[in-house]
Amino acid sequence: MASKKRSSKHSGASLDQHHREGKTLIPPYARLPGKIELSSWRDDRLPEMVWATLICAQNKRDSYLSIFRELADSAHDNQDIKCDGMGHSRFATLTDVQFDKLFDPILSSKDRLFQLSPLLLLKNLPDRDHWLRHLPILEEEETAWQLLGKGIAENLWHQSQAATDIRWLRVICLIASGKMHFAETMREHLREVMEYPTYGDMRKVRPSIRAAEMAFVVPEDGPTSGWPIAFWQECLNSTKCHPAPFRKPKAIKIERMADEAFKLYDAVSNHFYDSLKTTDIDPRMDGVFGMCLYAITLHITLLSSGSHRRLQGRFFIRTIVEIYVTFAFLLKNDTETFWKRYRVHGNGQAKLAFLKLVDLSDSEVPSYVRPDELEQLANEDRWQEFLEIDLGNWAKSDLRKMSEEAGVKPVYDKFYGWPSGYVHGHWGAVRDTVFDLCLNPLHRYHRVPAPPRLDMGSVAPDSVKLINLILDQLSQAYPPFKARLRIKEPDTVTEAAPTSEK
Repeated sequence: MASKKRSSKHSGASLDQHHREGKTLIPPYARLPGKIELSSWRDDRLPEMVWATLICAQNKRDSYLSIFRELADSAHDNQDIKCDGMGHSRFATLTDVQFDKLFDPILSSKDRLFQLSPLLLLKNLPDRDHWLRHLPILEEEETAWQLLGKGIAENLWHQSQAATDIRWLRVICLIASGKMHFAETMREHLREVMEYPTYGDMRKVRPSIRAAEMAFVVPEDGPTSGWPIAFWQECLNSTKCHPAPFRKPKAIKIERMADEAFKLYDAVSNHFYDSLKTTDIDPRMDGVFGMCLYAITLHITLLSSGSHRRLQGRFFIRTIVEIYVTFAFLLKNDTETFWKRYRVHGNGQAKLAFLKLVDLSDSEVPSYVRPDELEQLANEDRWQEFLEIDLGNWAKSDLRKMSEEAGVKPVYDKFYGWPSGYVHGHWGAVRDTVFDLCLNPLHRYHRVPAPPRLDMGSVAPDSVKLINLILDQLSQAYPPFKARLRIKEPDTVTEAAPTSEK
């Protein structure tokens, strides 16, 4: 039965839409002409709207949108008052009379004032003096911090419903106060904004509102005011990190999979003896069966001790892919020259490693290395004094180009890139392995150290698929060979008791 193709929810630029310059892929937006200055909703503009997040967090949507409309009407009735962006930094520049006029829809309601009382937690709030004149005294600071956190949590993502509604408030107040104007040809769009969210196609209206809000950022509402930085710093100083709870791994019973792998190893070994024609050096036969058995050994290793769900599983998958691509490349260029070049290069690497250790004392030699074994490997086919050392790639190419030439680049693209980051310690892999999110929204869900990852997605099914592809190559080189591993998806594998609970 053919597998159903996974539907993509990615709405951004595809890989094909990126422009390549040398070894850099540049997304379309980054190539727009002129100097682009980025502005962050989360880091810069959201802190200016803390008051609005509290209203959103404590009212149903219809209710808080009604409050926002009342404030827009007040902005329209008091156009002499500068309320650009409706942010705290701007409010700090208003006189007491101006502030009270603009916020009359809030100040005239005890319930609404009570909802805004958590603002008093913020000692560095630019317009704190205005709020001190009106807000009731805080009694439960812990509850107030929780309300503040709830409001921020609902708005951290710039496209969330609440964040879009607050960004609409900023836009509609700019319109109401006469700071933003629409051309006659945009009358329909103006109606969509004014009658939001009851008129127009929201799939188009919502993005247009966010674009308009972002385009009309005022200097007072941003990092230049100093308030955004002070807000996040105060939240960090006043509240604790909440690391995500340890995720107890679902250890899965894979003994049957390991048993199958051991039986497969024996079957390949037996096929080797059945195919054996000479005791002379045979780079092709040794290479074919050697790579196949090496890949199966890696598969057996990753199945042991839960490695398939841990960091080292990524290392194994990358190596198995490299074996598969190398195997495919050699079968594509199936000549004695290529098979010999592959073999001689490996012997040369053993010689190179040995020579680098010759002058070291026993205590300086790495514990995992046995120099006498390296020397034996280097001399196995010919005396090493006649063995050249190739410091480059044995195929005079790289793995990506080799996969293209062998016609297996889809497999390379699918399985090789991301695991390579774990092998090289790239930031993406480091982030995924040793950090987790702090669940305190007032900390912007920043990164905190995580317990050792024992719950990574299992690579066992992928390893099985790759081993079967390698077995296809074995059967092509030395037919016939029919044994294959059975593919088990993670959710169909029998669970067993966890082996660790750290």
